[in-house]
Amino acid sequence: MTASCGKGGWFQSEEGPGTINYLANFRGGVAADEPRAAMVARDILQNGGSAADAVVAAALAYAVTYPSGAGLGGGGVCVASNAVTKKAETIEFPAIAPQAGGPVAIPAMVRGLGLLQSKYGRLRWEAVVTPAEQLARFGEVASRAFVQAAVETQPPVTESPALRTIFGTRSGMVPQEGERRTQLSLAGVLARLRTAGPNELYQGNMAQLLLADITAAGGKVTAEELSGYAAAINKPIEVPFDNAVTVYAANTPAGGAVAAWLLEQTYDGGSFFRNSNLFGSGSGSAVRGDKFAASLGQAYRSDPNTLPMNSFGSSSIAAMDSRGGAAACAFSMGLSYGSRLVGRETGILFAAPPGLGGDETPYLTAVVGFVPRTSQSFFAVAGSGGAPSASAVAYSVLQVALGKSKTDPAAPALDMPRLFQANPQSTLLVEPGTDPALYKAMQQRGVTVNEIGRLGRVNLTYCSGGLPRDPATCSFASDRRGYGLAFGRNY
Repeated sequence: MTASCGKGGWFQSEEGPGTINYLANFRGGVAADEPRAAMVARDILQNGGSAADAVVAAALAYAVTYPSGAGLGGGGVCVASNAVTKKAETIEFPAIAPQAGGPVAIPAMVRGLGLLQSKYGRLRWEAVVTPAEQLARFGEVASRAFVQAAVETQPPVTESPALRTIFGTRSGMVPQEGERRTQLSLAGVLARLRTAGPNELYQGNMAQLLLADITAAGGKVTAEELSGYAAAINKPIEVPFDNAVTVYAANTPAGGAVAAWLLEQTYDGGSFFRNSNLFGSGSGSAVRGDKFAASLGQAYRSDPNTLPMNSFGSSSIAAMDSRGGAAACAFSMGLSYGSRLVGRETGILFAAPPGLGGDETPYLTAVVGFVPRTSQSFFAVAGSGGAPSASAVAYSVLQVALGKSKTDPAAPALDMPRLFQANPQSTLLVEPGTDPALYKAMQQRGVTVNEIGRLGRVNLTYCSGGLPRDPATCSFASDRRGYGLAFGRNY
């Protein structure tokens, strides 16, 4: 499916980048938590956009299709690599609390996405905003991912009168899967952002409307705090491996930093991405799991009673393009559906301020695998779902490195049962299907092992031969623990 709107589509010209079917062969791939957002990103790649263009367009679409975990009122972090500049950077845009406190965080999403797209994008800004605007204006059916988040969120979202406005149904209740929704106020904001640019939400006429909505909702964000908010460009955590692949991770304290540490601790030599003997095979599986499990408690050292587990206040996207660009992003509303307060005039769902019980922001995890010397990107991976995000991302990267499936290793890597332990003394949580030998090994150590239905959600794009060198080795997958979607190869 190719999304378009009249002659020339959403994009910038009839010829060259931005044109329908501009690229004839490999265009890259994307994996996202929500299917329609994944389709939006696919269309951006298909029309000559970069990986950054794709994740920005999908993130904006999340505001319409997956508001529990991302929206214009939220924030996030991205890691992007560039084959031309031969470097990777993080774009950090957390939704922080205003100085006076209150129930609403300072909206950060548009600032961060604007910065990412300006540095790493190839299409015009309006090209990546229009898909979300049209979804909000003309309506989009409720996906299974949307309904799952709404139904599983506690306390029930139907208890919030303000939240009912984002469901867009006649009853104002959680829509059924396939039921069409519109968000006209949000469409108006996106239209203005499309024409005036991302700064309009912070310093223009739209900023005044936004501040009035925040105040009406009980928020205490000032005009100076809104206009002065800035996304930051920083160096990611770097973990080099012995075949020149460097893992770049977002420096979130319980997210990217934990994932990077787990990768460094568990890796034990060999080629990291080709014919890896990282985990061995057969009877060695218990030793592999034991080694990873032994690192988990040291990595987190948290109180398990305070951790958000399998929640829906965060989301992620990962994409790679045909030129070797890679981008992985994780977003958060703080809590599922954020503050549960929605601007009457803007239709923007406001994020909860950081630090509340269950806040998912510290656990945002995004990593990219890149070889600066040869400008080859190997993977982009991002996770969501609370505290298990980092361990889920690290375990998925380690599993895909094994590459037992030669044709499509991404999906089997995400299917592997996962582990999580909050601290060395707490219960080790494992998913169904975990090797029984791991139970025995951990019980011999005096560790209690319990099963849990799922641990985190991961989006994975992976090319064992590197991009742009070897697109035939690429595979893309969205986690079976959610209801997302992945696209890749020649679509």
